[in-house]
Amino acid sequence: MAKLYAALVFAFVAATVIVITGISSEARGITVFFRGIVGFISAGLLVYILLRILAAKDIMDFDAFIEAKDEKAMAMVEGEPSSAVDEEIIEEEQTETGEAEPANTGGQAQFEPLSTGDLTRMKMPE
Repeated sequence: MAKLYAALVFAFVAATVIVITGISSEARGITVFFRGIVGFISAGLLVYILLRILAAKDIMDFDAFIEAKDEKAMAMVEGEPSSAVDEEIIEEEQTETGEAEPANTGGQAQFEPLSTGDLTRMKMPE
């Protein structure tokens, strides 16, 4: 359904732009109306076909993406600790980027405001 919704949004935006430009150029009302309809249908079909091609090539499937987000949200609501879900998300991101796991320092990090004594001063070259 995400493909259809995205296609409808883009089609509506395209039709709105066509109607506004037609009205501002003082075209006849029937011409503006038909151009808006043609723009709505063509933009909607173009976006829908493009999203179907992206899903078929496994580049990006918006429906699967939304379902995965819904499953994670439902797991959080059903009582699964949020830290487990967060750890799962972090692990997925690290496997995608290939980064190593950060080392644990063993304690809670405390916030310390930056003071002028902590700054490293650089001297101007002479």
